[in-house]
Amino acid sequence: MPQTLTASPIYDIHKTYLENADQGPFFSGHLPQRQWKPESEWIDFLGYKIASPIGVPAGPLLNSKWTTLAARLGFDVVTYKTIRSYEHPSHPLPNVMFVDTGGAIAEDRIGAAATPLEHPPSSSDELAITNSFGNPSRKPEYLEMDIHLAAHALEKGQLLIVSVFGTGGSLSEAARGFIKAASLAKSSGAHVIEANFSCPNVSSGGALYTDPEASYQIAKEIAEAIKPTPLIVKMGVFKDQAELEAVLLSLARAGVRAVCGINTIPMNVVDAKGNPALGENRLQSGICGDPIRPMALSFIRQARMIIDNHELDLELLGCGGITKAKHFDQFLEAGAGAALTATGMMWDPYLAHRWHTKERQA
Repeated sequence: MPQTLTASPIYDIHKTYLENADQGPFFSGHLPQRQWKPESEWIDFLGYKIASPIGVPAGPLLNSKWTTLAARLGFDVVTYKTIRSYEHPSHPLPNVMFVDTGGAIAEDRIGAAATPLEHPPSSSDELAITNSFGNPSRKPEYLEMDIHLAAHALEKGQLLIVSVFGTGGSLSEAARGFIKAASLAKSSGAHVIEANFSCPNVSSGGALYTDPEASYQIAKEIAEAIKPTPLIVKMGVFKDQAELEAVLLSLARAGVRAVCGINTIPMNVVDAKGNPALGENRLQSGICGDPIRPMALSFIRQARMIIDNHELDLELLGCGGITKAKHFDQFLEAGAGAALTATGMMWDPYLAHRWHTKERQA
């Protein structure tokens, strides 16, 4: 049976990114009491002991208020929304829309059309959104203070990842941007750094994560700069397993400690007249939520097989379409060392509690 979405969403899609960051999270429920496992049962993960392998990927946790709420709701691996080394504005509204993708997204529908919905879905089986923010970032002074607060608000057994982003007209410029943001995050208290390679990073366009040589070059420089802090690389979908294998081999050679996937799946979001629903210059945007889970699970299975076959020293974090508690288990069983939910926790902040208390929905 579908899970009814009864909890109020903690992100207000009618407010701007900054309004959500400053006024949110919009959570009025109670914080559930948690029975912590004994430390002897905690999990070794990237050099840390974590109480559970579930958490939130880069995206919904806009600042320390958001990471702290997620941690108190039972998410033990929390990721601070992607930062740059300089202040950068968000795209204007709309940033988030409910969409109809026509069901689960298969490979042949990447880049196809999705249409906005007038009303929110009533169940998690229909929860699909598009988001378009443009990787906004606050001033470095704000980030330094706020990441410190985020790190120190966590309980023992919880982990703070900070996602970082770099741009430039060349790979060397992009690398410098990544390193500057990663160094800021590290000095501010991040336990682990995640480099977002799943957005266009250089002027030539394209997604950095699909290029083995470029990924190697930039990842190696970041890993060296932040050593011994672990480095994760965030990925999107690949055209085939051979491409994924080449990139995983390159990242392992570069000193990367883990990979996380998948990011959103790009589609053309158009209104009834065929016009870009998000605005003239934003025809294509990322789709999140339930429809992307099959492709996300396929990524995890393929990546796990490659990592095991080559005996790569890489951890695997899985995300994409976790909207029910039982979906965490699907990702863990597919080979992920940690399973993360973004859209799911925004519309059902009790997902971690449901998992901890073994409340698995049908």
